Amino acid sequence: MKTNGRNEKPAKKRKAVCSGIFLGLLLAIFWGMFALLGSGIYNDSDQYIKMHIHREPLYPLFLAALRRIAGEDWLTVMGILQNGLAAVSIWIFSAYLSWRFRLNWLEEGILVVLGIAPHMMTMLFSSLHLFLTNSVMSEALCLPLFLLFMTACFGMVLEKGKARWGMTGFSLFLAFILSLTRSQMMLTLPLWMLVVAGRILLETPKKGGRGRGKKKKRDRSQLLLSLLAVALTVVVVFSLRSVAVKTYNLVYNGRFINNTYGMVNTLTNMLYAADRSDGEGIRDKEAREFFYQMYDLTEERQANYQYAGKSWTEKVEHLEQWHDTIKYEMIEDVFYQYYDEKVTKDYIEQNLRADAVSAKIMAGIFPGCFWQWFTNYLGVAAYGLIRSVAVVHPWLSWAAVLVYFMVAILSYLVWRQDRRNPAVPVMAIALVAVVANVAAVSLTIMCLSRYMVYGFTTFYAGGYLLLREVWRGYIKRR
Repeated sequence: MKTNGRNEKPAKKRKAVCSGIFLGLLLAIFWGMFALLGSGIYNDSDQYIKMHIHREPLYPLFLAALRRIAGEDWLTVMGILQNGLAAVSIWIFSAYLSWRFRLNWLEEGILVVLGIAPHMMTMLFSSLHLFLTNSVMSEALCLPLFLLFMTACFGMVLEKGKARWGMTGFSLFLAFILSLTRSQMMLTLPLWMLVVAGRILLETPKKGGRGRGKKKKRDRSQLLLSLLAVALTVVVVFSLRSVAVKTYNLVYNGRFINNTYGMVNTLTNMLYAADRSDGEGIRDKEAREFFYQMYDLTEERQANYQYAGKSWTEKVEHLEQWHDTIKYEMIEDVFYQYYDEKVTKDYIEQNLRADAVSAKIMAGIFPGCFWQWFTNYLGVAAYGLIRSVAVVHPWLSWAAVLVYFMVAILSYLVWRQDRRNPAVPVMAIALVAVVANVAAVSLTIMCLSRYMVYGFTTFYAGGYLLLREVWRGYIKRR
């Protein structure tokens, strides 16, 4: 059916006006929350401000630039910029999907609300009750940047030609920036690789016509070369990230090294899952003595898996309750008190030694505690999947399971209705992002709300698009 040119222009104008109103509302909401609540400084904030070697470079550099430019008013400028970025990212996300799927103003408003929701959830339901973009924490930049990254990933499957190449390059740039902001966000690089590889696999020409044998061989070679180029690109970007982190630490901490403390983080959940007898597998004498001292502290305070409840919720909640205490008081303090007294007071050298010894401890105890650790991992990941789309609660947890089930059904219905419907790959990318985030975080830490909310907006946006397509198909069939 042909469109009426006269009616189309006013419709576009009205849509642009509505989109502008949404941007204004978003800015008013986020800047209003900053004016109402002010900036938030928490336990981790000091490490970003002091450019601690535990932290990735981009956010500390961002704060350092603000202190240099704005002086004593740097916290105010920070709040304005972080909240402004959050508002703009939600606006771009909702406007882009609205344009691509031809949503009306009310549907675009639904996407805007979905974009605001994670910020409200962390304020209302997280343990710290923080409004992320007001806080001196790397999540304040990561959450809006991740939404922009996901928008670009959607563009990689929704666009064609030059626009697709632009989205591909922009998403890779954002993945690199995110990886320098928070280690958790290194997952964006393999996620980018999966999206690009999926696009290549789906669009590789099929054999057919005359000379089918030659055509098949040429296509297979082209496919392998394309996939290899994508994998090499990710390897190069990871290498550039490593060089950037080491250069930052050389300039600000005097050592050309990666961030430290990673092994200590990973040891925490493994120590929680260990038995004292597992220490017999540690070959290094010093590492074995450290392990026994740490383990005895967990026994003394009933802070390991043996003292958790019987249900999986009780087990996960016991681990979450003790995780930080184990890390700081039963691992970190044991290392640093010993190093302060007998080795060195240099905190970077202490970090390097602690990481090295932690690696030896894990290598020794992992075979013995693997099944308990893996069981705990699955429990933490299950909580992560729930917190990615809802809040942990006896009723809401089952609702989250139902939501995942419904998304699977809707995806199948839309795919069966039209195998080329763009809502299906959008939902697939959103779901993979949720699962990848949960899998990565569960390895080293607990799945708190502020670590899990990254995929909330895109997941529910994808679900809405699927539901919309199912409804449209039903209307057509009537």
